[in-house]
This record gives sequence, structure tokens and C-alpha cells, in this order.
Amino acid sequence: MFAQYFGQFLFNHSMVKPSQLEKALVAQNSTRVKLGVLAINRGIMTPEQVEAVHQAQTRIDKRFGEIALELGYIQEYQLTDLLSAQPSAHLALGQALIDNEVMSYDAFSSALFQYKQENSLSDEQFHAIVSGDIEALLDAELLKAGISGDSVLVDYISLFAKNLIRFIDSDIRMEITSSHPQAYDWIAEQSILSENYVVDRIIAIAGSEADFLRLASIYAQENVDTPGEMMEASVGEFLNLHNGIYLVNRSNQGSELNLLPQIIKRGSEFTASSPIQAVIQVIGTDFSFNLIVTNLSELTA
Repeated sequence: MFAQYFGQFLFNHSMVKPSQLEKALVAQNSTRVKLGVLAINRGIMTPEQVEAVHQAQTRIDKRFGEIALELGYIQEYQLTDLLSAQPSAHLALGQALIDNEVMSYDAFSSALFQYKQENSLSDEQFHAIVSGDIEALLDAELLKAGISGDSVLVDYISLFAKNLIRFIDSDIRMEITSSHPQAYDWIAEQSILSENYVVDRIIAIAGSEADFLRLASIYAQENVDTPGEMMEASVGEFLNLHNGIYLVNRSNQGSELNLLPQIIKRGSEFTASSPIQAVIQVIGTDFSFNLIVTNLSELTA
């Protein structure tokens, strides 16, 4: 995920041209293979075992390697070997830029340092971010947007990012915005309720029809080219899957929350019973939508 932020940083500072960045991102994707594919390729896991791990990830918030270890499909030394064969995405991006003679090694190193300085990151924070710590990355982004100190919000957005990477698109970027359109082509929303069902907070995915169709196609793993039941069910199911995993996480932390069925609306303005806490623009490879979050902290207040 950091590779997308760093790539945007390079573009914003005119260190790379759009075509150069796009080419490098494509190249780094071809060199960064998912652990499941690596495990099958090396004969460590069977396709059925990889699929079982993927299915488990629809219920619990754990990394592929953690689940594979728990299920006894791999050993610690095998996981270490797989991880070492999977280079960090930002390093793969840097290597692609260097190989294409867009940047030198010194320029790449200087750009990383400049990113760290401009974002006021400590050595520990920067190391965590480049090592793939999504929470640290999004915490820094929330701080830049003037939203900080809310661990519940960070947890929710971080989990949403992880689930997007697991089930939708590994090449995403999230930008916290202070405003959002008054109306959208489509809105998928779901209410999370407190344990006593008194406090109700809404989460929504909102965007254009084209972006909803693309999101549905990726999640359903088949072409969805017209709005209708398939599009609505696919986008709604992804939101429900994510919120279901979030409730499991909260339960593990001692908070028992409840979930109402998701609702899909066409051509609507977004309204909620409580103020919007954050609007996050999610930017994927070929889609973009807004994630709208109301104050989830109030569910356990």
C-alpha cells in the first residue's frame, strides 16, 4: 500500500511523469507475487489449502501466513522463506524506476528521505510504514488531515484497507477528504449498533455507477456491466463481509456490537443520524469511491 502513496508523492513533486509512474507500477506488480501463489509454485501448499486460507480470511482479520501456520499447512521456516522471496512493494517500484533509468539509486534514496521529512515521521514510524504497517500509514494520513487520537477510527479504516487488499485490489490508496458530493449515483450503507441496540452508526460506500460496476465485477470475479441485482448484491456483500470481520475484532476486544442488513440506494444523498467523522476517497487501479464513516467510538461509550 505504501508504494501507491510513495508513487503519488514522486508524481506530486515532479520526480516522475505519469507515464513513467504507470509503467513502473505495472512492472512492480509483476515482480510482487502473493504468498499463496508462491507457496503453490514451490510445492509447499496445495491449491485447496490456499483457497481454505482465503476463505478463512473472510471471517477473521489475519494475514495469509498466520492462518496457514495455524492450520498446519506450512512451517515457520517455510513462511520465512516465502516472505523473503516477496520484496517490499515500494522497493520493487524503486527498482522498476531505476531499471527504466527514470531515477538513480541516489535519487530514490533521497526521495524516501524527503517523504519521511515532509510527513514528519520518526525513524520508528517510517520503518513501520515501509515495512507494510497499514495502521501506521493511515495514522499518519489522519494526522495530516487533522484527525488524530481516535484508535477506533484508525482500526476501522485500517481493517477496510486490509480487506480491500485481500479481496478487491492490492494497489489502493486512501485520501482523507474534508468534503464529499451532495449526492451519488449509488450508495451501499450498513448500520452498526451498540450492544443494547440504542446507538446506531452508519458506514457507507458511495460512488458513481461505473465505479460500483467495477467494484462488483472484481468482488464477484465475473463481468458485471449493467446495474441491477448482481451489482447491488456484490457491493453490499463486500461491505457486509468487512463489517462482519470488524465486529469479530471488536468482540475479541470485549465489545459486542450488532449489524443490520446492508441497504443499496440509487441516486441518493447520504444522510446519517450522527455527524460524519471521516470521508475517505479510496483510489484503486481502475476505480474510485468514497468510504463514509460516522462516529464509531460512540458505540462503546
